[in-house]
Amino acid sequence: MSAVSFGDFVLDPDTRELRRGGNSVALSPKAYHLLELLVVNRPKALSKSELQEQLWPETFVLEKNLVNLVAEIREALGDDATHPRFVRTVRRFGYAFACATSEAAAAGEPIRRKDARVRLAWPGGHAALSDGEYVLGRDPDLELFLNESDVSRRHARISIAGKDATIEDLGSKNGTFVGDRRLDPAAPLADGDVIRVGSVQVTFTVVQSRASTETGLRSQPPVPSHDSRIDPSR
Repeated sequence: MSAVSFGDFVLDPDTRELRRGGNSVALSPKAYHLLELLVVNRPKALSKSELQEQLWPETFVLEKNLVNLVAEIREALGDDATHPRFVRTVRRFGYAFACATSEAAAAGEPIRRKDARVRLAWPGGHAALSDGEYVLGRDPDLELFLNESDVSRRHARISIAGKDATIEDLGSKNGTFVGDRRLDPAAPLADGDVIRVGSVQVTFTVVQSRASTETGLRSQPPVPSHDSRIDPSR
């Protein structure tokens, strides 16, 4: 099984770890094994007896042990048993993995978009983004997830349209700054701007397209050849 991503998480069987935003999420070995079983068999529901046999082969254990592992997984994922996003309880039967997944990139792989126009970089993460709107904040459902206590759940929004980019504060508690200037509520962004979202500094860089690079190279004046026919003594 290759690494699998779901929500903001990556399950990596090679390193036997659960990661979020490039950071390892603590799970006991048995809890990791259970999560891997559920992910590998998704969306199939696995019975309690089948899971117990896989986790504790030829050993009698109380059902409470399995329940405790599920609770540990849910706590690590920030999941809610009443309205689960990841681990679903199948009443009187067992459990199933309920979230859509995709093949994950390697650890620390940035968010990428085709025809990216800008690049954001912050401690522990970076993203290449194309036209559209992107919200930065502490809400784990956000692609631009900044896990710091002084960052609001939906802190600020960056809008990209062609060569123009703006950032606006979304009523955050601690404000959004571009350089030393606090937004009230929106401002344009320029190449090299440093955005401060809570205590997190995000650097905004304009991505030069390959086409524009080639155009620039073609427009440069030719370099005179050393084989010039002009007499250097004149």
